[in-house]
Amino acid sequence: MLDEILKIASHVPHPLAVAGFSLFLAIVVIVLAGRARRLLAASLLIVMILGLGLAPLVSTHLLRSRGVYRVRVVLIRPDESVADVAQVKSSIAGELKMVGDGWELEVPPENRPADGKITFSASVKDEFFAGKTTLVLAEDYYPTATIPLAAVTSAMLRGVVVDDGMRAVSGAKVSIDGYPDVVLTDAKGNFVLQAHAGNGQIVAVRAQKGALVGHLSAPAGKVVEVIISSD
Repeated sequence: MLDEILKIASHVPHPLAVAGFSLFLAIVVIVLAGRARRLLAASLLIVMILGLGLAPLVSTHLLRSRGVYRVRVVLIRPDESVADVAQVKSSIAGELKMVGDGWELEVPPENRPADGKITFSASVKDEFFAGKTTLVLAEDYYPTATIPLAAVTSAMLRGVVVDDGMRAVSGAKVSIDGYPDVVLTDAKGNFVLQAHAGNGQIVAVRAQKGALVGHLSAPAGKVVEVIISSD
């Protein structure tokens, strides 16, 4: 409960201005109460005004004295939706805990980097997304690190092209459907091709030599065998 109160109070934009205004209101209440001779009721009201007015200022100083940051990490997909199932890592020691639709990392003073920078990385394996971001710890003790996710396209596809007699085919053209990249198989029918996908993501492979054509759906990052034959 205390952490939630501190979090809310510490995000008031101008705590000094709020404290000054609350002091002004307290003085006004004292003057009016003195004229009306209702000092008891005024005292309670003054305590409430000063308590609310000084809370942001006090919370900011309290957080600084404790020196503990609570960093929230949020993952955003390319369609702007929030991802809540992923592997999230940070560049410093500490446990990332699931909190709602994000993660939270507690950074005590002894774990704070000298330059204040923390790098967060995330991987959503089932959706083949990944991303990273760097956050600088400053005056906000409840900062949010937003990681923009992007499709992983770094996997390679390796394999061999053979004919329907299981003989290696050299000089065959191999490509991934939807992409212009084309490679030729070597003397033993082998090829290595950029898959334009993440490891394990299914891609459509096409191989051709003359009238011989072959198609295969295969997971990127694996070694595959493409059989070509006449249609």
